[in-house]
Amino acid sequence: MQRPFLDGSAYNDRKTFVVKCMLSQYLQKLLGKHPAKTKPIIDAERFDTLKSRLQKELFQPFDESKAFFPEEAALIKSIRTETAALNRNNITRTQAYLAFYNRNPEVHWAFLAHMVSRNGGYHMTDLKSSNMTHLLDRAERQKFFLFLERANSAIFADAFPQLLLYEHSKQKELPLRRYLPVFRISRFMAPIWESFIEVPHSPLLTTALIINEQRMLQERILKRTRHGEILRRLDFQLQEYLGFMKVIFPYANKQKGLHSLTGLTVERFADPKQRIETGKLLYVLLFQHPVVFRGVGHFTKEIPHTGSREDYWASIYTSDGSTSKDDKIYSPTLHDAWKDQPFFPPHSFDWFTNESFMEDLRSLPIIKKEDLTNEVLENVKQLKTLNEMKAIF
Repeated sequence: MQRPFLDGSAYNDRKTFVVKCMLSQYLQKLLGKHPAKTKPIIDAERFDTLKSRLQKELFQPFDESKAFFPEEAALIKSIRTETAALNRNNITRTQAYLAFYNRNPEVHWAFLAHMVSRNGGYHMTDLKSSNMTHLLDRAERQKFFLFLERANSAIFADAFPQLLLYEHSKQKELPLRRYLPVFRISRFMAPIWESFIEVPHSPLLTTALIINEQRMLQERILKRTRHGEILRRLDFQLQEYLGFMKVIFPYANKQKGLHSLTGLTVERFADPKQRIETGKLLYVLLFQHPVVFRGVGHFTKEIPHTGSREDYWASIYTSDGSTSKDDKIYSPTLHDAWKDQPFFPPHSFDWFTNESFMEDLRSLPIIKKEDLTNEVLENVKQLKTLNEMKAIF
């Protein structure tokens, strides 16, 4: 077959394309990674409709309504009071997410947030564990804890009023668009909630909330407070000391006092795109693998969250710091490790200023469940050894 004639410009374009493909394949082979497989969240027609609604939202003012009827003002006050009370610490936030999900199981994000918040508590108490006594000094531990607390409380302050407004809308029709600006919630979420109320679609709502909370965190806190620098340092030191840190889901009883684990390794946490992708992967892992969903659900019903890793590995960790128990690792409860911190509202401008984030709503990754139990056990041993070596040198 005769090859079609290509002029110089077309030939160069094709040559450039081929080179890029070869380079991409080489890098994938070098890094041992392959393009992630995905599946659409909604069909193309519905996505185009939603995208159009979001594009129109960009031209809406990000202003709070000034006039409310007494009944409306009472609802706003009630939501603010409840959110503030439940935002006291990691334990109250984690319990609040689970309680809401149990009342509203169609809001998948609340259960995902509960499990991620459990892990947030573990990371907070890790800073006071016997495995970290020599790796970080007291001032560094305090700074890292305050960063974790600040980030988690800011997300709760943004997300929980949305959840409560939705819950109230199930009892009595509410124009959510009118209320969202009062709580300084991004315009991005108004069409999302309206779409969900019209035609409930849990994966779409979950993905949108993941995007909203991570973009809010990036723009309102990490870019405009000292916590951004702390996060960059945290990323570096987690690679050095806790590079094997994972978000884990206990999903089965391996043996007495030792749950089997699945989950993901935390990588490049300072990158908001990576945090969004991690959130999506965790959501798929939790909700689209029946063994994991059932197992984690059973775990959350049986084991109240304390912040101590003893919750899922009682044969390895102990929350009793008064004595060494069979050479177990001391993992304190949150209440024993840290005092409650005052909440400081973040900057209140809207992060949603262009269309670039809309494509993140198009698809979810496909991920296989991996049992990480043995890998995490090995990481615990490595961290213990590293801590002991640090004490010597």
